[in-house]
Amino acid sequence: MPEPAPPLAGPLPDRLADEIALLLQAEGIATARVDSSAGAFLVVAADDRARAARILAEEYPTGLADRVGQIDSRTAAVRAARGGELALQDRWFGRGSWVVVLLATVIAALFVAEELAGGSETRAVLLRFGASRPAHVRTGEWWRLVTALFVHVGARHVLANVATLLVLGPALAAALGAGRFAFVYVVSGTLGNALSYRLMAPDVVSAGASGAILGVLGALGGQRLRFAASAHYRGWQVVAAVLAYLAIAVGAAPEVDSFAHLGGLGAGLVLGLLIPPPPRTPTAADRRLSLVCGAAAALLVGAAFAALVVTASRSV
Repeated sequence: MPEPAPPLAGPLPDRLADEIALLLQAEGIATARVDSSAGAFLVVAADDRARAARILAEEYPTGLADRVGQIDSRTAAVRAARGGELALQDRWFGRGSWVVVLLATVIAALFVAEELAGGSETRAVLLRFGASRPAHVRTGEWWRLVTALFVHVGARHVLANVATLLVLGPALAAALGAGRFAFVYVVSGTLGNALSYRLMAPDVVSAGASGAILGVLGALGGQRLRFAASAHYRGWQVVAAVLAYLAIAVGAAPEVDSFAHLGGLGAGLVLGLLIPPPPRTPTAADRRLSLVCGAAAALLVGAAFAALVVTASRSV
């Protein structure tokens, strides 16, 4: 009984064994694979052995061991990158979160200014700092729909909204980047205030970032529905979102502007469905879209506060 032919190559990692088997089969050499705990072995017929060895020598001039090293290095790099990505997802403040911190800082600074100017629960002070009132908006002060996002009524209100923003914001900022996040935040909050302006009584003064924050929550949902592969949210972030919503409700009570909340939530959901997250390696078009979104948000906020300052100077 003839002895079985010795293996042509092995032990090999699965990827290299498949690569060599395909190469030899493409050259018309039948190849059998034998798996073992040490790796895969490739066996060819005795008549094909010399030609198969020559093909391998030409295809892998530095040797199969060198090719195994290349594959191991590449696999290690991929695993390290994936591990780094998972670690980044587990961080509370990741990519783009600086814009969340910036918004929270501006809100806190304006609240301190309100208190120093006479109290954040004083109607005149709220209107002076840009709170929304339908009667004012109807006279052409459109910018109040934007500036009201940064004005708050009382310590409980501002603390609840800032804390909620710092919980919800980083997840969306990590998914969309700073520019797209800012656009969602400002536009959804403004649209929420616009709905409130249309439906609330003319003399009601409203303020707060709740509509914009619920816009962030809606956008997280929209991203998850349409871009699930890119919307990597952890279990703790889902729980945090629920707790954050409850914080908004408690912090805004008893005068809850439900129309601004619902409008912001709906607008955020639509924007989350429409605005794609940038890929891991963004193209020039991706970077351009992020820049345009960020610039649009900054321009809208800047124009609104500039109009507030001009109006205030005229009334003095």
